[in-house]
Amino acid sequence: MKNIRLLLFLVFIVQSCENSVQKITTNGAQKTLEAGKRQVQEDSGYVKIETDEERIKGEEIAGSLSSKFDDDTIPDHFKIVKNEDEIVQSFLSANLSAIKKEVNINILNNSILYNREGVDYWTFFKFINNKILEIRVEYPDQKSVPNISGERKDLVERIKYRFNVENRRIQIIGYDLSYRKDAVFMTKSINFITGKYIVIRKEKGNKDVVTDGWSAEFENAIYIEDWNLPFLRDKIFWVGNDMEPS
Repeated sequence: MKNIRLLLFLVFIVQSCENSVQKITTNGAQKTLEAGKRQVQEDSGYVKIETDEERIKGEEIAGSLSSKFDDDTIPDHFKIVKNEDEIVQSFLSANLSAIKKEVNINILNNSILYNREGVDYWTFFKFINNKILEIRVEYPDQKSVPNISGERKDLVERIKYRFNVENRRIQIIGYDLSYRKDAVFMTKSINFITGKYIVIRKEKGNKDVVTDGWSAEFENAIYIEDWNLPFLRDKIFWVGNDMEPS
C-alpha cells in the first residue's frame, strides 16, 4: 500500500513538471502591477494568470523565452527587465546571436497619453512561428478616478516585431489598439509594412463604422529606435480619433 501511494505521488509530480515545461516553450509574461486576480484568455497564446499565487509561479516559469528570431539557426534569448523610468517602466532584452549583440526593446507606458493619468501596466510577450514577436500591454481601469473625462477603459496595445534580414535591425511591423470609451468599443490597427491602417467603431444597436487609410510615414520605415513618446503622441495617437464619442 505504501509503495502504491508513493508511486501515485511521483506520477503527480511528473505531470506537474510537464505542464510547467509546456508553459516555458509556448508563453512569455511579466506583470508590473500588484492585483488580486487577472485572467487572460486561454486561446490567446499568452500565459493564463488567475490568482496572485499562480501569477508569481507563471512569472517564474515564463519570464523569459527563446526563439530563432533572427536569420541564423541559433536560439535567441528574450526576457522582460524592469526599468526605473516613468515612461519606459520595463523593456524586453533580446540577445541576438546573428549580430552578437543584446538589444533592448522599450515597452512604453502610454497611460498618460491615452488617459492623462499614469498607471502601471501588465506586459506579456510571445512568438508567432518563431519569427514574429508580439508584445501585449494591458492597462487597468482607473476605478478610483471619476470618469469625467471619457476615460478609455479595457485599454490594450499589441506591437509586432520582426528581424529585418537586410539591415539586421528589429523592425516594428504592426500596432493594434483596443479600448472602450463610454458605450463605444474602438479598435485601431496599423500595418507598418504597407502603411495602411483601419479603425473600427462598434456600438450596441448601431451599425459598425469603419474607416481606413494610408500614410507614407508608416510604410516599411518604423524600427524600435523610432518607438518613443513623441512618435506615438504626434503620429499614432491621432489615427481614428475623430471616430470617438465626443
